[in-house]
Amino acid sequence: MTYEPLTAEHNLKAGDRISLKVEEAGDKRDGFITEFEEKGFWIRFDDDIENEDFIDFRDHLMVALVSRPIDVATTYPELNAYAKLLKELEYRVYQGFTVEGVEASPEHIDVHIKLVEDGQVYTQTLRSSIDQDTEHVRYI
Repeated sequence: MTYEPLTAEHNLKAGDRISLKVEEAGDKRDGFITEFEEKGFWIRFDDDIENEDFIDFRDHLMVALVSRPIDVATTYPELNAYAKLLKELEYRVYQGFTVEGVEASPEHIDVHIKLVEDGQVYTQTLRSSIDQDTEHVRYI
């Protein structure tokens, strides 16, 4: 992985998995970008997933792009009618989950996702249904 000085000109996007270092030979810290602001971005580090940290472009950090997640709405256009499901699924993909399959029925749509972390496989299914113009999303 090649690290370079972090600047505002980097082509980083929300959802990108990145690795940060204080210096080239230093320890790395990996995570995914949640949102951007004018002077930097918010990141959830893998070792502290419950919290977000702000990274200022002026902090003189080194950065490497680890991976860029899929665009869920483009990859799975059948989900575009389910705004809440798309938002939740997008967040899960940012966390490193992959979409394993989509199953639609007249009553609901299910999305099966998987995460492999430290050799362990975690699977979940998100279900969305629409009842009188209200979308309901839950894990089953």
